[in-house]
Amino acid sequence: MTTDIGTFASRPRDGISLGALRFTLFSLRNLIFFTAVLAMNYTLMRPSPVDLLYITSFIFTFLYMVSMQKLAVTPRTLIFSMILAAWAISFLVASLPHLSQAFVTFELLAKTFAISIGFIAAFVSMTWTRRHFETFMAVYIASCVIAAILGTIGFLTQLELLTWDGRAKGLIDDPNMYGSFLIPAIVFCSYFLSRGQGSKIVLGGAIAVVMLGILLSFSRIGVVAAVFCLLTYIVFHNRRHPGRLVLIVAGLAVTGVIIFIFASLTSAEFMDKLLDRLTFAKSYDLGEEGRYRRYLLVLPMILQDPIGLGVLQLEKIFPEPIHNIWLSSFVNYGWGGGFSYITLAVGSVVVSILNYRRTRSELAIALLLSLAGIIFCSSLHEGEHWRHSWLFYGLVWGFNASLMMPAAKPAAAPKAPIRSASPPDLRAAALAELRGRIRR
Repeated sequence: MTTDIGTFASRPRDGISLGALRFTLFSLRNLIFFTAVLAMNYTLMRPSPVDLLYITSFIFTFLYMVSMQKLAVTPRTLIFSMILAAWAISFLVASLPHLSQAFVTFELLAKTFAISIGFIAAFVSMTWTRRHFETFMAVYIASCVIAAILGTIGFLTQLELLTWDGRAKGLIDDPNMYGSFLIPAIVFCSYFLSRGQGSKIVLGGAIAVVMLGILLSFSRIGVVAAVFCLLTYIVFHNRRHPGRLVLIVAGLAVTGVIIFIFASLTSAEFMDKLLDRLTFAKSYDLGEEGRYRRYLLVLPMILQDPIGLGVLQLEKIFPEPIHNIWLSSFVNYGWGGGFSYITLAVGSVVVSILNYRRTRSELAIALLLSLAGIIFCSSLHEGEHWRHSWLFYGLVWGFNASLMMPAAKPAAAPKAPIRSASPPDLRAAALAELRGRIRR
């Protein structure tokens, strides 16, 4: 699909510029979408105003597409939409027998709104150039900085609205979701710093604030995923400059120590909470009905029930949810839901690699690592209702490589042909003289 938002030379009979209409629709759509991204640090309500903003941005996307002369959708966006539809159909079919139960219909509605963000993000981003993606990244960083500041304030004051069990969460549902939400901002800051875009002081400060927010969430997988994604991007970008890579890693280590010391000095509860969380397994992870035990117990259930239990049914069997997006998709939504999610996750990695190989743009790598960090976190938690998870799935699949290609260099003017040392006219004269001698 073309992103040419029209020329002002195209005018219908009523005198209104078609190009101006396209430009207005395109700009308003992006403004609404970016506003929704900025507001994603508030998730205490479902459905929320954020969902309405995303839906509104899709309406403008549809109107923009209608205004184009060639209405087309990228093949990857269509494939992504079909995978999402398969996952949605799976949880709807599995839940049909339980529609009369309390909160089942509401839960289905909430999940539908959540995955619709992925669908919308794909349709929006398939018309984006690198500039639009970078604007999104800047807005997302701002949203995460706000969330991190709120979470830090909540931890320092132990304000109940901004914490859960003494852990920072801001205005997001829980600390684990909060930690995973902040991870992409660290990758995006590294992207801008590596390209020399923006203020180093501002971006470095943003990394410190966001990293502190993740640390105060005390999400073990969140901290590990954030460090992994950050180091992976830095290593990838500096793979041909080992000396610079060592200096950057050393600088990050020093920054991490400073953040740790700051957190320790500003809150007496920090060390107690850190030591409490500094383990591979808590009490709720172990035992007959602990998290890891539940992973084993649901395997026979998956094999015996290809349709799935449906939403809110597993909590009738276990005291807590399964806390694993992969197993949850299988046991709750059946084989269709499980294999749909595997296809979605693996396909996202493949699509990202293909995007990078075609464009050589590190944007594709930044989006992949951002999504990977979220997937890591959702592998130990209920990530299927995380709006930012579906958002990044949509951005990865909506990435239109044809709009990211570097501008082609103008073709060099053809060189003038080198004339022969024996010009044709001289050869002809010599040949005529030779013929004359033969005749004589």
